[in-house]
Amino acid sequence: MYEFSVEQAANNIHDHRTKEYFREVMNNYFNGNHRSALVMLWTVVICDLVYKLQYLKDIHSDEKAESILNEMSEFQEKNPANPKWEENLLKEIFLRTSLLEAHELDSLQALHRHRHLSAHPVISKADILFRPNREMVLSDIRVALDSVLTKPPILTKQVFTELAEDLEKVKDLFADNSQLKRYLESKYFKNLNEEVSAQIFKSLWRVTFKIEDERCNENRIINSRAVRILFDRNRETLTEYIKNNSPYFSEISDGTPLRQAVFFLGDYPHLFNLLSEATREVVSVKAKSDVDLLAVSYFLSKNISEHIDMLINLIKVNHVCSFGGTHKIHINHIHDLMRHAESAGIKSRINKLLVVMYVNAINFDAADSLFSQFIKPHISKFDKADIKLLIEGIGNNNQTHWRGRADSDHSLVVERAMEVIDGFDVSEYQFLPEPEEP
Repeated sequence: MYEFSVEQAANNIHDHRTKEYFREVMNNYFNGNHRSALVMLWTVVICDLVYKLQYLKDIHSDEKAESILNEMSEFQEKNPANPKWEENLLKEIFLRTSLLEAHELDSLQALHRHRHLSAHPVISKADILFRPNREMVLSDIRVALDSVLTKPPILTKQVFTELAEDLEKVKDLFADNSQLKRYLESKYFKNLNEEVSAQIFKSLWRVTFKIEDERCNENRIINSRAVRILFDRNRETLTEYIKNNSPYFSEISDGTPLRQAVFFLGDYPHLFNLLSEATREVVSVKAKSDVDLLAVSYFLSKNISEHIDMLINLIKVNHVCSFGGTHKIHINHIHDLMRHAESAGIKSRINKLLVVMYVNAINFDAADSLFSQFIKPHISKFDKADIKLLIEGIGNNNQTHWRGRADSDHSLVVERAMEVIDGFDVSEYQFLPEPEEP
């Protein structure tokens, strides 16, 4: 690390008090006062660790942080002239929290030894006062910055573990996303800074879209809901984070994780092009192999009109008289398409898709369901072209006109045809019921 890098790293110190104290370390270092820099550096590290514990205690009611603080305060009260509590603080934080790794503890203990040598004369030595060189001080400064000072106060690993376990417990409790959002916001998200938020998002992404084991499979739906809630809190920052870490976020496992990833990308189409080319190809092939996935894969089309046409063509080519059953589009996804089409001012374009779905019904049950869900509620908005396509399709698929509910359902088709087609003669269509006498 170069001197300029030290200054840059100092800008990433989280606590404003620590940042102010660290300026004294930098001034001593840049002015060649290496001994003073080391002594002050250790003090700054201890202060920052205390600030982090206080934050966890006050904001997150962290019992471990509170316990460590109480123990250190008690020791200090009983031994006001004994600095041993500083060394104990370091060890207890390592043992009881996730803030420090083993190698970081070793490096900080080395910093403590350097500080001790710099502050206390050694009578048995010819040069009784230790003279730390510039390289040693610079190394210790880097250790302090990387291991403690630039870390966020919240313990990311601990919070994610608690969050994941909590989501597992409440997965059947909050059916409504707004309820889940309020719960997660109040308990976990409201005090997250951007850095911690990004790290938790990264971990959630991993268990939702990457890992495939029994536990992840059982919790994939609730985790995917949490991923959306967290992403919505800070779209710009997390979008940039995904862009800067594309290789990581491009690692998506096949099967259920990939399916959930397609649903997620469908909600946030701009993220698709941030993934690797190989991943985009896999996602594209997967989406086009499943009409329901394709319905939400807005990232594959330039606009909503093109997207609707893509769905219509897929059904015409791959699902001729075989739509419904295992090959269908969920009603919620159709409603999403309708909203997008309405926003684009082309709401009526969806009618053709509804017709094509129905007239390609695979069996009587599918035809019953498709008509009641997608034709009956919207037929009053069908124009002449829609009705002509509908009547032609009914005639070409006996699964629509031989079923028990056909006459009742298709009387609505006849009624609408008489409204939008001049001189419509139902007698030309043996598969349609005669209109009721007025």
